[in-house]
Amino acid sequence: MRADVVVVGSGPNGLAAALLCARAGRRVVVLEAEDTIGGGCRTLPMDGMPGDLGADLVVDPCSAVHPMAAAAPFFRHFDLAEHGVELRTPPVQLAHALAGRDAIVVPSDPSPGALAEGLGSEAEARAWWRVMGPTAERSLEVVAAALSDQRSVPPVAATAALAAAFVRAHPRGGLADPFGPDGRTLLTGISAHAITPLTSPAATAVALILGSLLHSPLGWALPVGGSGAITEALAEAIRDAGGEIRTGQRVDSLARIDARDIVFNTSSRILGDVLLASCPSPAVERRARRLARAPVGGAASKVDMVLSGPVPWRDPRVRDAGTVHLGGDAEQIAAAERDVAAGRHADRPMVLVSQPWVVDPGRVAADGRRPLWTYAHVPAYSELDQTEQVLRALEEVAPGVRDVVVSTRCTPASRMGRHNANYEGGDIAAGRVDLRGLIARPVPRADPFATGVPGVWHASGSTPPGPGVHGMAGQHVAERIIRG
Repeated sequence: MRADVVVVGSGPNGLAAALLCARAGRRVVVLEAEDTIGGGCRTLPMDGMPGDLGADLVVDPCSAVHPMAAAAPFFRHFDLAEHGVELRTPPVQLAHALAGRDAIVVPSDPSPGALAEGLGSEAEARAWWRVMGPTAERSLEVVAAALSDQRSVPPVAATAALAAAFVRAHPRGGLADPFGPDGRTLLTGISAHAITPLTSPAATAVALILGSLLHSPLGWALPVGGSGAITEALAEAIRDAGGEIRTGQRVDSLARIDARDIVFNTSSRILGDVLLASCPSPAVERRARRLARAPVGGAASKVDMVLSGPVPWRDPRVRDAGTVHLGGDAEQIAAAERDVAAGRHADRPMVLVSQPWVVDPGRVAADGRRPLWTYAHVPAYSELDQTEQVLRALEEVAPGVRDVVVSTRCTPASRMGRHNANYEGGDIAAGRVDLRGLIARPVPRADPFATGVPGVWHASGSTPPGPGVHGMAGQHVAERIIRG
């Protein structure tokens, strides 16, 4: 195969790199091992659900809610709306449902006044805003700093705001807890997206960045039609720029590729295996072995459900939520995440839920059937079916939910890699999330995107700035290729 740039893998970072290189006049070919493109940003038919009750429905096999796609510099320049992608903010961006009491909610207008009702009191809202306000007011700048290549000088004001919030919010900061109990529970649920011990500085950093996006222009938005709408917009733009995308093309060695630059939009483990199969020099072989043995992070087990109607939430405000967190209060969630990090299944795991029909009525069939998207956090390579754990968590806050569940399907962590090889063992972050890793993942190197092989680059969730649908690793690599 001959091209100027070959991109291996078609997740958002790979497509971002392909698009920018194609627009710069390079001949670009994207190779995707699966039959559909998008990696962790896809929308697929719910085929194979028990009883065939997923007919006419679609589901996102990985990410479903996209605050980064609305705020990342790459997508802001790309302009999703201009390319036909409609991001909608639900009436309630985030709800943390709790047993036996009202939920904690963040409305689409998360101003201090609106937050007072969602967090239960003006005191809770003031405490939240004291920590999050400085980053919220600069949310787009904060995100740009966080999504940099970690080698450039970030904006001073945004970095200072984020650092100040970190000192206040980090649980090991040695200071009095600045939050009320509900604010701490809300932030803890957001921290758990990192699937890492919540005492980790990385978990706090993730919480502050995602939390600030609750106050950004589009907030925690969902794309109409599902995550695949983002992927299709990128793919169409690549083809319009003269690029080519080929599916069903697995790359096991560099030998079959003839290109000046090769960009691997894969996990570090996959890249390491490819380099080892390509007869590298001793120095590259040492690096490749480190990549191939990179530790996995915490994992997720996916539980897809078909409902006959909406979830009967005890707190009616949760019916309007695009994202719902389950798992108890701050202490209970922290305990569950510690279990997962130690390789144990939590009795009450952290569960993430998305209700896409809240902003996208087209996701509901004519007879009222609709897809419910859920994840449960589990140890890597777990083979346990988490359906009952998810249903139990739902039943605590939505009594009678089992009466509207008509079909379920669990993809255990051990099988998550079957639809996306980057998610080996259920590691949806493509590598352990820790503070060092956010700067130097997958291994320490002056240029985190270089591989030691001239013209071979690494751009994925395994590299800075880490996991998420933001396209920034692809942009950072494309800028290096274009500069030559």
